[in-house]
Amino acid sequence: MAHSAPSSIRPVRARQPSRRLPRRAGAGLLALGLVIPGAAVSAVAGTPTASAAPSFNFQLAWSTGEFNDTGSPIALSSPVVANLDGTPSAVVGDRTGNLYAFHLRDGSPVAGWPYQDGGIPIDSPPSTYGSTVYVGEGNAAVNNGGYLAVNGNGTRRWLTTIPQLPAPLPSSNAGVISGMSVGTLQGATSVVSGSEGQLEDEMDANSGAVRPGFPWLATDSNFTTPAIADLYGDGQNEIIEGGDQTGNPYTGTPNGGHLRIMHQTGNQGTGSQMGGLYCDYHANQTVQSSPAVGMFLGGNQVGIAFGTGGSFPGASQTDQLLATNNKCQLAWGTTLDGLTTSSPALVDALGNGGLQVAEGTVRSDGHGSVYLLNGSDGAVIWHASTANAVIGSVTSADFGEGYQDIVVPTTDGVVILDGRTGNQVTTLSVTGPDTLLLQSSVLITDDPNGAIGLTLAGYTGNNRGKVEHYTLPGSNGASVNEAGAWPEFHHDPQLTGNAGTPGPPHCTIPTVAPVGYEMAASDGGVFNFGNTQFCGSTGNVALNQPVVGTAGTPDGGGYWLVARDGGIFDFGDAGFYGSTGNIRLNQPIVGMAPTQSGRGYWLVASDGGVFTFGDAKFYGSTGNIRLNQPVVGVASTPDGGGYWLVARDGGIFGFGDAGFYGSTGNVRLNQPIVGMAAVPGGGGYWLAAADGGIFQFGSAKFYGSTGNIHLNKPVLAIAPVREGGGYWLFASDGGVFTFGDAKFYGSTGNVHLNQPIVGAAGYN
Repeated sequence: MAHSAPSSIRPVRARQPSRRLPRRAGAGLLALGLVIPGAAVSAVAGTPTASAAPSFNFQLAWSTGEFNDTGSPIALSSPVVANLDGTPSAVVGDRTGNLYAFHLRDGSPVAGWPYQDGGIPIDSPPSTYGSTVYVGEGNAAVNNGGYLAVNGNGTRRWLTTIPQLPAPLPSSNAGVISGMSVGTLQGATSVVSGSEGQLEDEMDANSGAVRPGFPWLATDSNFTTPAIADLYGDGQNEIIEGGDQTGNPYTGTPNGGHLRIMHQTGNQGTGSQMGGLYCDYHANQTVQSSPAVGMFLGGNQVGIAFGTGGSFPGASQTDQLLATNNKCQLAWGTTLDGLTTSSPALVDALGNGGLQVAEGTVRSDGHGSVYLLNGSDGAVIWHASTANAVIGSVTSADFGEGYQDIVVPTTDGVVILDGRTGNQVTTLSVTGPDTLLLQSSVLITDDPNGAIGLTLAGYTGNNRGKVEHYTLPGSNGASVNEAGAWPEFHHDPQLTGNAGTPGPPHCTIPTVAPVGYEMAASDGGVFNFGNTQFCGSTGNVALNQPVVGTAGTPDGGGYWLVARDGGIFDFGDAGFYGSTGNIRLNQPIVGMAPTQSGRGYWLVASDGGVFTFGDAKFYGSTGNIRLNQPVVGVASTPDGGGYWLVARDGGIFGFGDAGFYGSTGNVRLNQPIVGMAAVPGGGGYWLAAADGGIFQFGSAKFYGSTGNIHLNKPVLAIAPVREGGGYWLFASDGGVFTFGDAKFYGSTGNVHLNQPIVGAAGYN
C-alpha cells in the first residue's frame, strides 16, 4: 500500500448528453448542448442544519478575464492539474475548440497554449499523464469528433477519429463528451473512452493506435468517463463504464442504461463485438453519471457508485443514486430529489477513515441539492439545498478540520458545505454580470506556495468563458491528496474514478530460501524471476513522482518501492516505517537500503542527505558537503552498523562501521557510476558503471563485466548473490547479465515496457 501523497495531477470528467435540465432558480430550462447564460443572481446558498460551521477566508489569486468565445464558452469540461513545463497548471477546454493551460502560481498561459483544432467543441474533461493531455472532441451538437492527445508544448501528439460501426449498424462520426481515462491496460499505458457513436475505444497512450479487442460495441451513446481499477485483486485493471440504452432489437435489450465491467482486452478472441464483459447491470433509466470505484460497501468491500439520467419518463430509477458490487449486483439504490447525472465523489466527510458517497442533483424547479450517503446501505446522512442546479460533480478537501468538506459547483458560483453536517461554510461567487456559472467540477490543488487552491472554470453572464483561481492562506496543500479526498472530477488527473481497491493479496513468507531477483520500473511496475513472489505494484497508481529504486525483505516475503520524493510503497511483509513523501527535500531521493532485520530502511538523496526510518540508525551524511558529483546509491554494511554512499564519479563516503576500501573518484571513467553493492561477508564492495564496467575494492572479487559489450540499454543497478560469489547487472530495458555464481532466471529485455527499469534486488 502506498503511503506517500498521491500525484498532484488529477482526473476530470465527462458529462451528460443534451438532455434539457433546469439551469438555475428563476431561469428557463437549459439544454446541456447549449449554454445560454441569463442575468446574474445572488450568491449560492446552502441549507444549514444543526450547528454553525467554520468559515474560511478564500482569496482570489488570479483571474483570466473573459475569453473571446461568446456563445461557445467553457461548459462541461472540468479543469485538471498537469505538469506541462515543470510547473503545475490547470487545463480546460471550451466550445470554440480551445484547450487552455494556465500556471497555478499566477494564471499566466503555458508557452504554446492554448491548443486549437479547427473549432471542434470540447465538452470532455481533459486527463493527463506525464506532460501529455488527453481530451475528447465534439459534442451532441457537433459530431465530427475524436480522441486527441496534446504534448506539453501545446502541439498535437495524435488524433484518433471514431472508427466506423460494424455491419449491420450505420456508420457514425460522433462526438466524444466522455473523458479519456488513463491506466495500464494490456501491459502498457493506455487511454480508454466512449463516444456518442455507440463505440468504446482503448488506445495506446503514446501513439493513439487502437488496441486489439476494440472498438467495442456499446449499442448506444456513452456520456460517462470510464473508471479504471483492479476490482478483483489480481493485479489486472478492469474498465468500468456507464451507458445509455434505447430499446434495441439488435441486442434484445429494453430501454434504460448499463453499468458494465469490461475486460481490458475488450472483445478480443470472443467472436462478438460486445464480448469481453465480466458483468453488466441494466437499469431502467439511462446511466449518464461517470462511475466512482472504492471500498465503501459494508465490510470495506469494493463498490461502484453511479447516477442515472432522465431520458425515459416514468422510469422507476430516475433520480436515483445506485451502487453495485464488483459482480454488477445491486447493493443499494437511493432516490434523491433531482437528476443524478453528475458523477458521485467518494469522500471521508465524517473523518472516521471510511468512505461516504456525495452527490449533487438538478431539481425540476431549477434549484439543486447535495446529499451525503452512507456507503454501506445508501442511507442519507445529510441533505443540503442549493439555490441553483448542481450539474458539475462535487469535489472535496480537508481545509484543516480533519475531514473532507464538499465543494459544490452550481450555475451561480460555488458553495462549500461542511462534510459532517452539510452546513454552508462559505461561497465563492461575485454577484452581477461577472458571476461565474459552472457546469463543471472545481479543481482543488496543492499550490506552488504550499496552500490549498481552487480553480473554477465556467462562463459569465456575457456567455463568455472564464477561469478563476482562489487560495486559502495558511492552509496545508499537502492534505489535498490525502486518503479520503476527491480533489477533482473523477478523482485524479488520469480520470480513473478510483478511490482505492485492495489490490493483489499479500504474499506469504517463503518456506524455502528465495532464489532469483525482482526488478522495478519507474512507474512502480514489478517483475519477478526465480521463486520470488509478486506481492503488488504501483503500475496502475498515479504517482506524485516516479519510482527510483526497490529493496527486498530479508525473508523474501515482500519488498519496498521508493519514489523520487521519498514516498514508500510497501508490499507483502515489507513494513511501512515512514517516508519523506510529505517533506520538502533539498534534492530528490535516489535510493534506499533496508536494515538487517527488515524493520527499517535508509533513504538517500542526491546531495547525500540520509533519512532513517524504523530501526535504521543515523551515522552521518554528506548533506552539508559540497560534492563533485551527486550521490547515486547507498549500501549498508552486513551488520547494519553503517552504510556507504557512492557518487556518480565513484567517490565513496563511509559512515558508521562502513570502511573505506577505495574509490574511482580520481579515475577517468568511460561511463558514470550508477550503483554499488557490498560484499555480503563484509570487507569490500563493487561499483558498477552505466556501461557495465565493474570496479572491485577490498574483499570484493572480479567475476566479469559488460564493459566491452555493446549494450542495448545502459546498466542501472548491481545486486550480489547472498554468498558473495557473484553478482547480477541489470539494464534499463530489464536485460540481466550474470557473473560468478549468479544464475539467469529471465529478463524483460524482449518485453515492451511502459517505463524503464530503475532498480533491482537479488536473493540467492
